[in-house]
Amino acid sequence: MEAIKRYLSGDLEKAEIRRYLMVMSCVFWGFIFLAWLGYPAEHKYSITTHTFSFLGSYNEEHNPQWWWLFSIAMLFWCFAGMALAQYYRRRFSEISVWAAWVGAILFMLGCLNIGLVAVFPDVRTVLSNGMRVTEIHEKVAVFAAASFILCIIWHGVLLLKDWLGEVLFGNDRQLAHSGMWPPYVFWLTVLIVGSYHLIKWEHIYAAKKAAAKAAGLHIGSSWSEAMGTRYAFPLWENVLIYTLFIFLIWFAAALSKEE
Repeated sequence: MEAIKRYLSGDLEKAEIRRYLMVMSCVFWGFIFLAWLGYPAEHKYSITTHTFSFLGSYNEEHNPQWWWLFSIAMLFWCFAGMALAQYYRRRFSEISVWAAWVGAILFMLGCLNIGLVAVFPDVRTVLSNGMRVTEIHEKVAVFAAASFILCIIWHGVLLLKDWLGEVLFGNDRQLAHSGMWPPYVFWLTVLIVGSYHLIKWEHIYAAKKAAAKAAGLHIGSSWSEAMGTRYAFPLWENVLIYTLFIFLIWFAAALSKEE
């Protein structure tokens, strides 16, 4: 019981948190891998044409039999991530207690919405109020992304404050060290490259649509025309989700270096 309380409070030593990160990664990606294995071959799942959430969709054209494996994976991320948020909070409390709590709350909000992604899968089922489940799914997915992005930026600002305090004012550095910057470089690089391709596609598609209209030809939607290319939204959605998970684990491992 005492060990559970320590995990939930983030009060973990270096070996313990690294073991936790290993188990968290293996369990989450294990269930995702099983969901992918169960995805019908005839539906041809590909990250260039299928969003990450399609693995957890019981629509007939997606994963009607094994969709629940994806939901288990996302619920596991939700609950395992809550404990990880507390570890972040405990470590960043060395810089600022209140700021560490802000970061932890953003982290937990991200995890909560990840859990809601599992509760409300990407399906066409209509609820009693006339709203489709997929509409709720899209909203909580956006909230999850926003919460995690703000969380990462917030912790980055705290690290800069800690580092600049030493460089400019000679204060003792509390937490920041060189090993914490590579996860940020990795995450920002993927975020910038992905955003560039998605924004560029809007300009490319506008030109294609104008040309098709002038020639009297039909053209599909922006979404469909990008499928299978490096501009496809599903491609960058998948890549950014992988990148987010890697960042959260990598950065926690970097935080444990000074334990």
